[in-house]
Amino acid sequence: MLTECAPVDSILSPSGHSAVTVVGLGEVQVTRDPEVVLASFGLGSCVVVCIFDLLTHVGGMTHVVLPSGGSRPVSSTYPGKYADSGTAHLIRGLEGQGAARSRMTAKIAGGAAVTRGTMPDSLLDVGSKNVAAVQAALEREGIPITAYDTGGHHGRSIWFWVKSGKVIVRTAKNVTIQL
Repeated sequence: MLTECAPVDSILSPSGHSAVTVVGLGEVQVTRDPEVVLASFGLGSCVVVCIFDLLTHVGGMTHVVLPSGGSRPVSSTYPGKYADSGTAHLIRGLEGQGAARSRMTAKIAGGAAVTRGTMPDSLLDVGSKNVAAVQAALEREGIPITAYDTGGHHGRSIWFWVKSGKVIVRTAKNVTIQL
């Protein structure tokens, strides 16, 4: 369910005392620090996966760039680059911090068709392929998706509050929603 909310700037006010950790292309971040806000900026066709265990307040985010690495080895520098291996890597990291798979839920955002009009859609629709690959990976792992904001033709930035599991998405059209 998507709901409009207050602008992110007011949510991230200096009095909020939240520490923002940026998750870049292909990165995975996992934390149990309730003061951390995980964030990823300027997503186009990429998909951010946020997974949270409400009981332990362990949360993590990965910034998926491509659907699958095929038989390529997983990069130690960019373990979240591919939807299939990146999602699995994120889940293992959460379990390593005390999260239980049975309590994990996911929220995803991104997967825009940013190349619209420049080439045939079937060649470069990486966004929808990323979304489908993330959905399949989460289904394989038994993690339900409880909210999402995917597709369209606009970029997004995402903030994930580990303390509560709240995810805020701000679109390139300056629309702010809560997942």
